[in-house]
Formats: sequence, structure tokens, C-alpha cells
Amino acid sequence: MASFIKDHDFVNEFLFAAPTPATYTERHFPGDLFWLEDEEHQKFPSIFLCKEGACCCLIYLHGNAEDLGLSFELLKAFRDFLNIHVVGVEYPGYGPLPGYPCEGGVNRHTWAAFQFVTQNLRIPPQRVVVFGRSIGTGPATNLVARLNQELKSVAALVLQSPYRSIKTLAMELVGPLAGVIMDRFDNEAEIAMCTSPTLIIHGRQDELIPVAHASVLYEKCPAEAKCLEIIEGVDHNAFHALDHIIRPLSAFMQKIGTDRLPPLPLSSHSIMKTFDEMGLLVCPDIPEPRGESMAQPGFVVRAIGSLLGKTSEWGLENPAPTGSRDNSGRAGGDNGGARRRPMPKTVQ
Repeated sequence: MASFIKDHDFVNEFLFAAPTPATYTERHFPGDLFWLEDEEHQKFPSIFLCKEGACCCLIYLHGNAEDLGLSFELLKAFRDFLNIHVVGVEYPGYGPLPGYPCEGGVNRHTWAAFQFVTQNLRIPPQRVVVFGRSIGTGPATNLVARLNQELKSVAALVLQSPYRSIKTLAMELVGPLAGVIMDRFDNEAEIAMCTSPTLIIHGRQDELIPVAHASVLYEKCPAEAKCLEIIEGVDHNAFHALDHIIRPLSAFMQKIGTDRLPPLPLSSHSIMKTFDEMGLLVCPDIPEPRGESMAQPGFVVRAIGSLLGKTSEWGLENPAPTGSRDNSGRAGGDNGGARRRPMPKTVQ
């Protein structure tokens, strides 16, 4: 009963601010976009980027004011610079399909993506890197805690700009008023069960989620192999993909030895064969494209941001043109604005 109330209360309107309209459609990213189904038989879009000879697969869980269209360049950078397969997971109410985003729905999508990677593609959990950014650190930590409790380990848990819990963060932002909300994405409780190698990345100047949250999570994490990377001069959104995310992650993967594992027996041909046999390239019926309305996620927070003149500061301005691929080094968007810097062509 408590989880039903939590998944349907007003807090989700503030917590999730999906780009509206979506920055991509079911026709974008041909060959990379596929459709999974969660345990409640709800279909959702995901992206798979194959890297021939890769030894690991990274599952990416994005921030609250971005979707897979805005994440696509970062996903390609992960694939190309880290030499790994990449799966991008979409949330309910994000992308082209209508829906209602909530903690339960996001966790179900995350679990379905992990099951696909490990059961259908037969990638061992020990070869899976789970990466969460901002709001995405909640489902990422939840997944790894669940697996570690079942005595299953993943290659690594990576948390970029994490929070202790939504309620703790709300208490810091609005004070005692936050006491009326039900907590969700309790990273502080769940990271205490995460024994897999863990990397935490946070900007020193982050005002949306203060860096102290990362420090608390680092101290609570029982993993033997763990690292806290605090990036100086960076706020919640000013991360440069190569310098601030990919290089620290590459160094961490070298430290724990995942870069020395033999290649996975996967190829573009075998993956496309799996997609075809499972019917994952067939788009579900979309009766009406998701648009801006009071029934769509994030409408309340967008309206308040507009009234207060905070749409740019909160990262709620109109997204890039649908399906654009701008070779940007931007590491994803979230409430707090978006800065862009060109992506270097090579890793030094």
C-alpha cells in the first residue's frame, strides 16, 4: 500500500521533469533503439550500442531532465572511449511513449534491462557496469544492492552526483515541509548493502545536490574497492564527458582489472539476431505522441520554473531539436542548467 501511494503522489511531479516533447521518436536511432518489457508488461524504449571485442557492458540510467535522445552522445562516448557495450534505459513517461514516472516504474525498467543483458545476451553480471547519474543513482544503487544481497556481484557501480535520499535532499532544500513526503530512492540505506566495486563522482560546486551527499555515501559503502572523485570547479551539470567522467571511470576499471578480461562473445550480427528473434525492434502502438499537458510528467515543476524565471537555471528550457546528434561533450542534463563543450576526437 505504501509503495502504491508513493508511486502515485504529487512528489513525482517535482521529481521527474521529462523533456517535453521528447527529444527523439520511435523512428530515431535505427538499429540501436529497441523495445523491452517490464514485469508489468509495459514496453519501453532502450538503446544498445555494440562495441566489437568489448569485455564489459555498461547500463546507463540518466538524470531527471534528460531522456535517451539527450544522452545519446554520451552513450557513444562510453562505447568508443571505454571500448564497452552500452545499454541506455528509458524511464516511464520519458521518450515517445506516454506514462507516469515513479520510483517503482524506474526500478522495474532497470531490472528488465539487467535481465535482458544477463539472461538474453548472456553477459555475466560480473561483466556489467551499472552507471547512474543524479536521479539515476537511485535505481542504480537499488539494482546493485538487490544483486549483492543475492550474493551476485557486478563489475562496478558508478554514481555521478548522487544523493543520500530524496527526502534528505528535500529537507535541505525546503526544511521541515519535506517531512510530509514519503521517502524514495534511499541511497544511503541501500549503498550499505553494495559490496561491488564502487566509484562515486561529484562536482565540488554542486548546489543542487551538495558534495557532502557523496561523502556520506562513500563512507557508508562497504565495498573493498571504492573511490570518491570530487571534481573541482564543477557544479551539477558542468561535467565534461571525457575529462570528468570517462577518464576517472577508465582509471577505476583499470584498477579493478575489468580492462584485462577477455572479450565477450558478442557481435553486431549476434545482437541483431537476438533483437529479431525476440521481436525487440517492433515498436508498440503509440496512439498519441507525448506532449506538453497537465497530464504529463514534470508539468508542475516546469510551470513553477517558468513563473519564477528559473527554466534555464533548473535545466527546463526547450531541448535540442528532436534526434539531433551534435558531437557535444555535454554529460547529460538535469535540474540546474546545461553547458556544452566539444568532445575531443581522441583520448590522450
